[in-house]
Amino acid sequence: MKYRKLCFSIFLSAFVMTGLAAAQQPAKVKRPVKNPPQFPNIINLENKDGRQTDRQTDQQDNAPVADAGGQPDSLAVAVQSLANELRALGQELRSLNIRGQAQIEMLRMARADMRIDYYERELRPVRERLAALESDEQLLRQMMTREGLLAQTASTPTMNREELMKQIRMQHEARYRVLQSEQERLRKLEADLTASLKIYQNISRETEQKIQEAEDALKNIESGSQGVKRQ
Repeated sequence: MKYRKLCFSIFLSAFVMTGLAAAQQPAKVKRPVKNPPQFPNIINLENKDGRQTDRQTDQQDNAPVADAGGQPDSLAVAVQSLANELRALGQELRSLNIRGQAQIEMLRMARADMRIDYYERELRPVRERLAALESDEQLLRQMMTREGLLAQTASTPTMNREELMKQIRMQHEARYRVLQSEQERLRKLEADLTASLKIYQNISRETEQKIQEAEDALKNIESGSQGVKRQ
C-alpha cells in the first residue's frame, strides 16, 4: 500500500515539473515568408474543371492541324492561279508583238506592191517598143536583101538600077543602125526595170509568207489561251 502511494507521488511530481518547464519556454514567433507557395493555386487538388480544360486543350491542338491540312491546298491553288495568269499575260504580250509585226509586214507588202505596179507600168511601154523595133528590124533585113531592093526599085525609072539599089540599101543600113542602138538602150532599160521588179516581187512573197506565219502563230496562241482558261 505504501509502495503504490510512493509511485503515485513520484509520477505526479514528474508531471508537474514537466508542465512547469513547458510553461517557462518562450513561444516561437512565425517569420513571414517572402514567396509563399502557389501550389494550391497552380495544382487543382480537387481536380475541378479538369475535363473542361482537357477539352479546350484538345480543341486547340486540333485547330492548327486542320489549318495545316487546308493551308497547302489553298496555297497550291493560289500558285496555280498565279501561274495561269502569268502564262496568259505572256501569251497576250506575245500576241500583241506578233500583231504589231504583222502590221509592219502588211505596210511593207503594200509598199512593195506599189513599187511592183510602178515597175510593171514602166516596163509595159518599153517591151511594146522593143517588140515594135524587132518587127522593124525584121522588115529592114528583108528590105536589104537583093530581092527586096529589086522590088523597091521596080517601079522607079532609072538609068542605073544597081546604083539606085545601093543607095536604098545604104539608107536602110543607117536606119538599121539607129534601130539597133535604140534596141540596145531599151534592152538595158528593160533589164534594170526587170531586176528591180524581181526584187520587189521577192520582198512581196517573203512578206506574205511572214504574214501567214504570224496568223498561224496567233491561232496557236489563241488555242493555248483557251486551254489555260479551261484550267
